[in-house]
Amino acid sequence: MNKYVLKTNRLTKSYHGTNVLHDVSVTLEAGRIYGLIGQNGAGKSTLMRIVAGHSFKESGSIELFGHVGEKALQMERKRLGCMIEYPSFIPNMTAKENLKFRRIMLGIPNKEIEDELLELVGLSHTKEKKAKNFSLGMKQRLGIAMALIGNPEFLVLDEPINGLDPLGVVEIRNLLRKLCEERQMTILISSHNLPEMYQTATDYIIISKGEIKQTLTHAELDECCKHHILISCNEPEKLVSILEMELNTSNYKVMPDKTIKLYDYLDEKERVARAIFENKIMVTNFSNEGDTLEDYFISIVGGGRNV
Repeated sequence: MNKYVLKTNRLTKSYHGTNVLHDVSVTLEAGRIYGLIGQNGAGKSTLMRIVAGHSFKESGSIELFGHVGEKALQMERKRLGCMIEYPSFIPNMTAKENLKFRRIMLGIPNKEIEDELLELVGLSHTKEKKAKNFSLGMKQRLGIAMALIGNPEFLVLDEPINGLDPLGVVEIRNLLRKLCEERQMTILISSHNLPEMYQTATDYIIISKGEIKQTLTHAELDECCKHHILISCNEPEKLVSILEMELNTSNYKVMPDKTIKLYDYLDEKERVARAIFENKIMVTNFSNEGDTLEDYFISIVGGGRNV
């Protein structure tokens, strides 16, 4: 298996003279879940559509499973399953009939896969009910099942938990984790539900106005949002000594600008302040810091609407 499932280099796409993607470069490794995060109109769906071959780039390059070039990409996209913008199904067919139609179109002989997928996404009870009469959440489940019909190695899902009730959200989260862990499936998923994305993804790609603002792992995100006491002073080396010798902690980090993030004593700030004062260190900042997930993403994309 290739280490990298997807690489894009400086992808650009515009509509009516307006850039919706600009110099987008991302790298996705096998067996990880990538959360694509951004406001409405940030370019999430456009990026997914170009990767899936539903839309064309204007410039830049795409590599899938180590292959480039339109003919090669067309072949490699057979290893990809996707649900982008809206679930694609035939309204007057049942869930099973839709899966059967999709299976035949893909030339897959295994009939058992239909019932297996209905069970997997929680639609085995729908029987003769037409897809047009499904709730929004049921339509989302059917869209995911149809994306999985070919047992893809790379799954692209645009807002898959839209319309699901809390139990359904947990079930889909567990399903995606299971696919990733047991089948080493790579998953690219977009969602406005940031707390849920935090519980699902292993990596994050933050996009705003068609540009990638930041890529980071789950551990890096935790570090960015971790609560701490931020201290600026005139003698940071002396302060480090006080933290270790008098306050008996090494749970701190000295930043490049010589400020210090102290992760202990969040509920005993007076004790820290007293130790600093008694050692005659001049403090220019002493504050509680640390973002919620929503605060952090908003600070990166620059604005609080439609995140």
